[in-house]
Amino acid sequence: MAQSKKKRRTKHRGTQAGTVESRGRTSRPTSRAQARQQAQQKRQSGRVERANQPPTWRSAAIRAAVAAAVFLAVLILFQQPPVSAVFVAFVMFGLYIPMGYYTDRFLYQRRLRKEAQARSRAEVEKLAKKNSAQKKAVEQNASSADGEAATE
Repeated sequence: MAQSKKKRRTKHRGTQAGTVESRGRTSRPTSRAQARQQAQQKRQSGRVERANQPPTWRSAAIRAAVAAAVFLAVLILFQQPPVSAVFVAFVMFGLYIPMGYYTDRFLYQRRLRKEAQARSRAEVEKLAKKNSAQKKAVEQNASSADGEAATE
């Protein structure tokens, strides 16, 4: 007799990149505390990613445009002639672009130097721990060898 019900098949869970997700609820956190923890980790990783990107002239130009627009609004509020306010804002825009770029570049390079120093310190500490562990092992072997020689 033919089978009346079709056998249920499992879904293909692989992605185009070749990764396979585990079964179950993989997308949403199970509790409110877990959701908060995931959100906090996401915020921190996004902040770190933005801080670790090298500066660009485009970002400096955008920041300069915002600063010049705010300064133009302030000048107009203080009843400066509109033509002179626009001229001053334009000059500020021109000065803020290189100033912002080179300031960002300085801070970026300083951050990279500090990270490199921290990595080298961590490597030195790791090597020091490894060396001290090796020294202890050598001392223990030497003391046990001395103890065996004394008993003979």
